[in-house]
Amino acid sequence: MRRILLPILGLVLLALAFGGNASAQLLDPADLHVGTGAGTNCATGSGAPGCVGDPNIISATGFDIYYNPNTHSSQLPIGDPFYLIIATPVYTGSTNSPTVGGTATFYDPYPGGTTSTVSVGGAVPSTGGEMTSGDLYANIGLGPFANNSFEFDNMVACDVGTTGGGGCANSGLQGSNAPLFGVNITGYDVFTFSIGTTAFSPNDLLDFTGNLPVGSYVAAIGVDYSALGGKGEAWAVPFTESGIVTTTNVPEPSSLLMLGAGLLAMAILAGRRTLTA
Repeated sequence: MRRILLPILGLVLLALAFGGNASAQLLDPADLHVGTGAGTNCATGSGAPGCVGDPNIISATGFDIYYNPNTHSSQLPIGDPFYLIIATPVYTGSTNSPTVGGTATFYDPYPGGTTSTVSVGGAVPSTGGEMTSGDLYANIGLGPFANNSFEFDNMVACDVGTTGGGGCANSGLQGSNAPLFGVNITGYDVFTFSIGTTAFSPNDLLDFTGNLPVGSYVAAIGVDYSALGGKGEAWAVPFTESGIVTTTNVPEPSSLLMLGAGLLAMAILAGRRTLTA
């Protein structure tokens, strides 16, 4: 009897293990798009007319997350936790300290809906440490809830401009057009920023400000563990709709003029003091 029960018990445990993993493979989570900021032509990502992504090119100081209704998902409001994710490239001389404004503007829906603000937490380094391979969402511990297109190799390819079969799909980021062309990227520092809302729904948009290093990637993920009868559901940015920063934050011409005027005034004042002495 014991010889019979042990194999049966083993099969039951194996079935439970695979059943648990299968339930983690949820409805298609690719609902979220990273855009170029509220009021811009590409605010809703590459689905907007004239916007070509894979990934989407964004600025260092402004970007957004848009909830694109995906017919393969439940289209429910987003869950908790809800994270903005910034991945910054690691290479010789890199500076990996992204900043994001403490509030984001919430458009419900976008455009033309009501606006409010939601809180954005500070940068929290990923528990997975420096990402040197694998998937972005797996690096922050939420891999089972998202597809695996957000791979390290895809990220490096568009940052350094790799072409060919395994290269960057965005033709505007190939070769010397890439933000870090010729740079040897060894990894990515990954940071999460908690977003204080569970009301983010189809056609809504969150507009962010900040200052991100060149070559950074922007993504997001939300998880509701209680959805779909306890199986849980996720909402995430696929690599094809992520944001990539291609230029650093350059001061506006007016700011440069003010800086130059200040330096000139200081030089004149220093000259007068010398003559007086």
